[in-house]
Amino acid sequence: MAHYDDESLFQYVEGTSPIASEIASHVSSCTDCATEVGEHRDLIATLSDKAVWESPAQPPRQFVANVSAFAERIRQEDENAVAQCDELLTGPAAWWRQRLRKMERAYTAGMVKQLLERMRSYLESSPAHALQVTALAIEVANTLEVSAYPCDYVIKLRAQALRDHAYVLSFTGRYPEALEYAERAKRLFAQVPLPEYDLARLALVQASILCYIDRADEAIVLAHNAAETFRRFGDTTRHINARITEAGMIYESGNIAGALEIWLALEQDPAIDDLGRVRVTHNIGTAYGDLRQPEKAAEYLQRCIPEYEMLGMDSERARARWMLSHALVSAGRTYEAIPTLRKTWREFETLDLIADAGLVALELAEALLSVGQADEVPAICRDLIAQFTRAGMTSRAITALSFLREAVAVGHASTSLVKHVHAFLRELPAEQPRLFAPPPPDVRE
Repeated sequence: MAHYDDESLFQYVEGTSPIASEIASHVSSCTDCATEVGEHRDLIATLSDKAVWESPAQPPRQFVANVSAFAERIRQEDENAVAQCDELLTGPAAWWRQRLRKMERAYTAGMVKQLLERMRSYLESSPAHALQVTALAIEVANTLEVSAYPCDYVIKLRAQALRDHAYVLSFTGRYPEALEYAERAKRLFAQVPLPEYDLARLALVQASILCYIDRADEAIVLAHNAAETFRRFGDTTRHINARITEAGMIYESGNIAGALEIWLALEQDPAIDDLGRVRVTHNIGTAYGDLRQPEKAAEYLQRCIPEYEMLGMDSERARARWMLSHALVSAGRTYEAIPTLRKTWREFETLDLIADAGLVALELAEALLSVGQADEVPAICRDLIAQFTRAGMTSRAITALSFLREAVAVGHASTSLVKHVHAFLRELPAEQPRLFAPPPPDVRE
């Protein structure tokens, strides 16, 4: 027999349930739910007693002193960590770990918190540096003695560091590793009291990972439940951001119109912040492009680029420029798209997002071939092969690019062939990678 959840039963007891008659019928034949209802009624009766509120017990003096002392200790740790991070996170990232280990009194909870805060400032401009920072946060958190801080403070910090590391890994396309770290964070969060809010934040990270490995249905459920949790906690900003993410999962499942409907509604929400608004604008532009309305897509995406720049979000600015190039090509404005693609390619290279840079470069090759400017295409292929080799990319990617380079050399290159290689490279992060196979002869012609 299915049971009603705790919140539904509480609404029934307090008289606000929209399905009171259904619950009453169920409770009459369900001992478990009847017991829950009785406990809720006892709680409401207790809270209704004036004596409970008129004579509150005074907290023990030592308890107040302990809380005050802990608050001062955390304030001091945070203050020291700010200064130490200013010194730590300078110069080449390869020096950071060794420099941290030489610092006195750097292995504190305050340092973990400050490192996770600094990660956000690196994420858009240098994802590789952001990953180094979260790795340092995990190292520091794992050295903290659980008994050195009250309650489950250290356990929660460790979980937060793992969660943020998973997020940065997913941002850089390392999805299997990201999923592993997210699962480790989930196990730690489950050990602390009242983990619902933190688990909702983690669920959004997991949702983004699952979506990229073709598990969109699971991702949609996680994002929707997270949004509901944030709504119950009164966190409007995170509720809106979770809805944006949920719509993104719906989009990835193929329901573009359904995702666009949510984003258009959120665009008009007065509670949306600047970051949320630019994300929604970007997504609306992308959706219009997929719905074959390229002029509307270009209008929205062109608005995103300067907004991302003002927010210092370099990687998202590059992605918006990438989507803009798609819209321009779809609108028959390929000559305008070529310089946009070239600039986006170099931006992704600068950000060390090699996989995205490769995909953009292939789209540039396709655009050049489509307008009869094939001379640059062999150099693009050589450049990509060299970059992928240096980055340690899979040999399947290099095989596909080598095949394209040889086709160009013998004069058999076409936009259809570039599309085939492009589609293959896009699927490489999937759970079941496949060997590269040349396209059928009719595709290459």
